[in-house]
Amino acid sequence: MVAGRRSALSLDARSEGRIVFAAALVATILFGGLALLRHWTFHSTASDLAVFDQVLWNTIQGRFMESTLSLARCEPHSFFGDHFSPALLLILPVYIVFPRPETLIVVQTIALALGVWPIYLLARRYLPTGAQRLVWVAAYLLSAPLSFIALYDFHEITLAVAPLGFAMYFLATRRTVPMIVCLVLALLAKEEVALIGIGFGVALAFQRRWGPSAVVIAGSVVAFVVTLRLIIPAFAAGAPYQYLGRYASLGRDELEIARTLLFDPLRSLGVLFKGEVGSKVVFILSLFGPGLGLALRSKWALIPSLPPLGYLMLSDYGGEHTLHNQYGAPLIPLALGASILGVAALGERWRRRAPRGVIVATLFLAFTFGGTPLSIDFADAFLRGEPDRAPSGEPILARESRYEAFLGAVRAIPPRAVVSSRDFFTTQIPQRRFNYNLVGLDVCDAEYVILDYAAPSVNRDVARHLAEVDAIERIGFDEIASGTGLSLLRRR
Repeated sequence: MVAGRRSALSLDARSEGRIVFAAALVATILFGGLALLRHWTFHSTASDLAVFDQVLWNTIQGRFMESTLSLARCEPHSFFGDHFSPALLLILPVYIVFPRPETLIVVQTIALALGVWPIYLLARRYLPTGAQRLVWVAAYLLSAPLSFIALYDFHEITLAVAPLGFAMYFLATRRTVPMIVCLVLALLAKEEVALIGIGFGVALAFQRRWGPSAVVIAGSVVAFVVTLRLIIPAFAAGAPYQYLGRYASLGRDELEIARTLLFDPLRSLGVLFKGEVGSKVVFILSLFGPGLGLALRSKWALIPSLPPLGYLMLSDYGGEHTLHNQYGAPLIPLALGASILGVAALGERWRRRAPRGVIVATLFLAFTFGGTPLSIDFADAFLRGEPDRAPSGEPILARESRYEAFLGAVRAIPPRAVVSSRDFFTTQIPQRRFNYNLVGLDVCDAEYVILDYAAPSVNRDVARHLAEVDAIERIGFDEIASGTGLSLLRRR
């Protein structure tokens, strides 16, 4: 009888694993397919799909991490002078075989889908078999921020999601070495992940694991300072880390920002409640709402979420605290991991009731704010969360008919020609050493210029588009092809 019961429990565990795999596979196919369709229908952008595609293509051509897009400069520069993301090199073997923007989209979709596994492992460790575990798989895959991130081009920070989820699992199960390995892997994705490492170190201290805590905190601080003060400036020809400007309300440099955070709480609170407060509230709800706010009961498990929540909420740049962009990606596994442990801390009666609340909250947030096809905000997700974008009047899942007759002229541009273009063409003419995203009307040394009035800077204003065509012609170009809101110009 006992053996039969164990066999049934084992079967249930195996069935759960299959369900998790099937759910992740469905999500991969759905979001991957939609993300590819978004690219093929001319909605992908220079920032950031074209940036990463050009960087990897230049690298396999022998120009290590070279870009003309990441810093919006006319001269070639190292992407590592913008962000230090050596994890991109892990993609190279696949990219060498399939050197296309679509490769990055597929890699990102798979990387995000893999993030469900540590979430399930946490639930399996602390919650009973069945709905109490599987509801967290749904909470992850239907997460409103995750759906926006999955559809929005490619971003290196998404490569940190699964490692951070596993780091959370190893933190909870008190396995120090695997946790540190996962934090190092996550750190390879982007420089700010080092701040999240500090949160893990503090959480270790709350577990009274003083030695590992000191090592993780010290290592994270050193990694952060060295990357921002030495590595990135070395690749940027001595220029300082440019994104500190997003924290000008807190201070001019790292030291002044740290001093403000430690010794001037009123100033920090003023920044926290400045700007688009409603967007910040929705952002936090979308992350912690599926867990019904029970992450607050998880004690030390909430701590790793605090550094990324802090540096996103305190930024002067509104794009960092909205679920429409990629910045919140690291918070998804951390918030859900803390929520699982918070639910596990409930009494049995309430723990049994929690799955209903979790699924209701998840579906409500996904429908109201997410980017799944049935969501109210699906169009925003597909169009990169820009509700003020002028509508095309055509279905968003189809490429606008005005492009068809124009594309022949674009495809005839010589492969080695230097091109400057408005979004959404920058991602459609990749694999070029000199591929510029037209900022203002600075064409750099381009031989060809492509204008598209669908770009946010023009927003389908016909008069403005025609004025841009005239301005480009006056600096030495001739229009050689045109269409509705489209113009291809060649230098005389």
